[in-house]
Amino acid sequence: MRNHEAYLDSPFKVLGLEERHFVTKESEEILQLTDGDDLYAVRRIPKNKMQLHDSMTYTKLFQDSFKAFMNLSPASLKIVLYSMCHIRPLAKVTILNPPDLMEHCGIKSESTIKTAITELVAEKILARKLGSTIEFWVNPNVYFNGNRLRLL
Repeated sequence: MRNHEAYLDSPFKVLGLEERHFVTKESEEILQLTDGDDLYAVRRIPKNKMQLHDSMTYTKLFQDSFKAFMNLSPASLKIVLYSMCHIRPLAKVTILNPPDLMEHCGIKSESTIKTAITELVAEKILARKLGSTIEFWVNPNVYFNGNRLRLL
């Protein structure tokens, strides 16, 4: 640990934040023009709001699944990380194609992949999808990409 530099403040900058400007009806300002006692014009002037938005892709990992991950083999952990990085927004299913897993995860044999996937199914992180050998249901209580309220 002594070979690495130490920092007083974090050297990591937050990337992918974008400003979004938008107008909402609630933020309109009503301007009334008067000429003496007579009200002769009412104008609505929209107020622009600015909000920061995180544009980078992310997947939520729920802390209640911590114990299930601690029991996994290295190959299973690699496959879960691959799945978390490749699951589409609001998707309930992940695609685990053995040749892709071998290439991206550095796993050398299909039998190791099958054993790792069986382990993930046993831990209830994934479930087999009927009629497919490469599609698996993702437990949305373990990890999910997007807002789970949309599943209801």
